[in-house]
Amino acid sequence: MTLKWVNRLMREDLPLTQRIEATNGFHIDGYEFPSFSPLGQNEMSSISEDGVLKVITSIQAVGDSFVVKHTIENLSEQLTKPIYQIQPLKLIFNIPGTQWRHMYANGGTFEFYYPPKAFQIQEHSRSEETFRIESHKGGRSSDLHLPLLMSMASQDTNSDGLFCGMEWSGGWYIEHQGLVKPKETEYSLAHVSDQSQLTVGIKVNGMQLQPGEILSLPAVQIGFFSGGHRAGTQVLRKHLHENVCAQYHNKPMIPIVSYDHWFGIDNELNETLMREQAKRAAELGVETFVVDASWFPGDFPYGAGNWEQVDEKKFPQGLDPLADYVRELGMGFGLWFEPERACQGSILVERNPEWFIVKEEGKNEFLMNLALKDVQDYLIEMIGGWIQRLKLVWIRWDFNVEPQGYWDKIDPTLKYTFHYVEGLYRVLDTLIEKYPDLMIEGCAGGGRRIDLGTIRRSHTLWFSDHSKDPWICRYMQARANRFLPGHLLNSSVAVGRRQGDAQFNDVAVLSRMMGKLAFDGDIASWSPELTITMEKWSAHFKSIRHLLVQDFYQLTSIPTASEDGDAVQFTSYSGDEAVIFIFSGSDDMKMSIPLYGLDSEQSYEIRYLSSDKVEEKSLYGNGLEWMREGLKVDLPANQASLIHCRLSERT
Repeated sequence: MTLKWVNRLMREDLPLTQRIEATNGFHIDGYEFPSFSPLGQNEMSSISEDGVLKVITSIQAVGDSFVVKHTIENLSEQLTKPIYQIQPLKLIFNIPGTQWRHMYANGGTFEFYYPPKAFQIQEHSRSEETFRIESHKGGRSSDLHLPLLMSMASQDTNSDGLFCGMEWSGGWYIEHQGLVKPKETEYSLAHVSDQSQLTVGIKVNGMQLQPGEILSLPAVQIGFFSGGHRAGTQVLRKHLHENVCAQYHNKPMIPIVSYDHWFGIDNELNETLMREQAKRAAELGVETFVVDASWFPGDFPYGAGNWEQVDEKKFPQGLDPLADYVRELGMGFGLWFEPERACQGSILVERNPEWFIVKEEGKNEFLMNLALKDVQDYLIEMIGGWIQRLKLVWIRWDFNVEPQGYWDKIDPTLKYTFHYVEGLYRVLDTLIEKYPDLMIEGCAGGGRRIDLGTIRRSHTLWFSDHSKDPWICRYMQARANRFLPGHLLNSSVAVGRRQGDAQFNDVAVLSRMMGKLAFDGDIASWSPELTITMEKWSAHFKSIRHLLVQDFYQLTSIPTASEDGDAVQFTSYSGDEAVIFIFSGSDDMKMSIPLYGLDSEQSYEIRYLSSDKVEEKSLYGNGLEWMREGLKVDLPANQASLIHCRLSERT
């Protein structure tokens, strides 16, 4: 039998892998790779039938998951023929297409209606037709769909399944289809589907490799599980948190409490106002204080590219005194950048026009050419200079531009995107390695560039620009947790200029506590009474945040209308602790909600956390009782409840 690298996926303890057909496992348009040669324990080499392309494949096992990487090399002395398909993963399963159940999520868009489109969980089942999720035509990776797919091999509750995604911040797609083929029967020729195909691909458009050119393809992550979609969620989240997500001081991240000025104050900042916010932020228990856009001359958006200067009208002595003051209050200091974009008339565009891609003459907005090493080196030095000068522990890296038109302008075949994305990764990797105290918050006009490549290089993500309606914020955070560990989901309680206490209650803060909690805007306008309330919720958040990166359960049906309630649970891997978030809709919520993941033989205390001065009530019972009979909920309309569950010696 011809050796195939796909054989390395097959393990007896992972039943679904036993149903993978032994094929090449990848596809490059126009080239056939009939044989493989072992290079080492985890590497194999294959050369195309015509002797033009060499592919080196490595596969690494990480628990019940695998990381698959390829490099392709042009062995000839001529340009390769145009390539229109690059599919780093292409697996055939001996399972009919009609048996599969697929789950995926929409991307991090912005809506004012409920339920929002952003992060909605979608399903596709029982179909032989090609099913496809993909990046948006504008070029940002999660502007349309989150680039992760979870698939169950049957409709059974405890079905075997898989997840997959690619470490790639460019154009991508994931497809699944039933393979229909003719089969002779006693009386006729029928078409049957007893196989199906999973494909993970990179969007290209006739790219060619130069003689001797070597191109590294993005890694594909694929994992396997048994136990249906709930088990799939736990396996995926744990794999991402422990093996993909950026770590801090060599430890997996847990969410912290931060402040950012933008949503509520935007361009109207100055040092005096920021000092007022910093004082209030410290009272709230904030750990990192971030000055967002408009600290530079020209305001946002037109000042993008003026990164080397501080707006002296707003900060007459620069940012140094404010940074020192923030640290005196016990918080870390952070700063906003949008390094990939600059505007006409900015310092960078005027001084180094050759560093920028111009999509259309007469337009004000330019994209930095991150494929250029000089540009990469400049960004590393410029941002690094601010990190050293201000002792920054946080930067928000924003990306408010659709890059596809710029990429097409410089190279319509899209090979350029490989060099752009590699340049982006080099800058981020260098900053993280060089400054170990630094945390990077990924942002792209909200959550429009969330992928395994940015997750590897971001300690959290600003996952949506919607920070106003608590019900929409809660819906997005709860849904996104199905695929992503909670520390990535940064959402803020945003306060308008001089807004005061109006509209801020327990729901407002609890709706942002299922991920990374933040405060924005004019928090100094809050009364002392509301500040005390919010500080108590901040303290509660810190007491349960370690659970937000562990197991996640959806306890109720996903709401489809404003009157529907919503409840989710986060449980420790050991089952000794959990936290439950419950939200009523526009109707009262009266029901029993079974819990998940507890030890049926252990006793637990159920404690209702509160921001009031009254004593928080507790209930006691064993794990089997809470999982079988459930937690009785009697919650008035438009309210929220936070419940902490932990082991107890009392029964």
